[in-house]
Amino acid sequence: MRLGLISDTHLDDGGPGLPQQVLDTFRAAEVRLVLHGGDLGSSTAVLDQLETLAPVKAVRGYPDPHEPGDRLAETVRVLEIEGVRVGMVHDLFWPGPPIIYNTRFEFPPGDLTETLIRKFGQPVDVVVHGHSHREDIAWYQGVLFVNPGSPTRPARRQGPGELGTVALLDVYRGVVTAEIVKLKH
Repeated sequence: MRLGLISDTHLDDGGPGLPQQVLDTFRAAEVRLVLHGGDLGSSTAVLDQLETLAPVKAVRGYPDPHEPGDRLAETVRVLEIEGVRVGMVHDLFWPGPPIIYNTRFEFPPGDLTETLIRKFGQPVDVVVHGHSHREDIAWYQGVLFVNPGSPTRPARRQGPGELGTVALLDVYRGVVTAEIVKLKH
């Protein structure tokens, strides 16, 4: 199953909405589910826009609105996808225990599994996160960490003709792979 990963869109009501390149990328990749890592913007309209492609699951970032139902979780969520547990959190630092992520990961001492159980309430195989706007894929102690970056406000300087980034996550028979996609004008 292919998933589209996105975070830190920071879109305001009445603004231009998601860049068309996000929708085109996810459509061409035939994503079956979109995961949003928080910092939606001033409304949940970005989730509505993404739902034109596939079902959406999201977690709130700090300024995000609240929404009843299952689409937008308050802080963390865990989804099981083809036997793989995917944990979602906007900021790895909170809720605790804190995992610091600036230009590199700084994990609390001890077993990562225990840290993730305290954060997510259960072990996870993949962590989708945002907040830093820095796209990144990293494995640590057998867990895949994916930050899709931001399609609208990237932290890293982009080249000419480039927007920000999103990511694709493939889950097939318990095996996961991820890739960052640089969006082009």
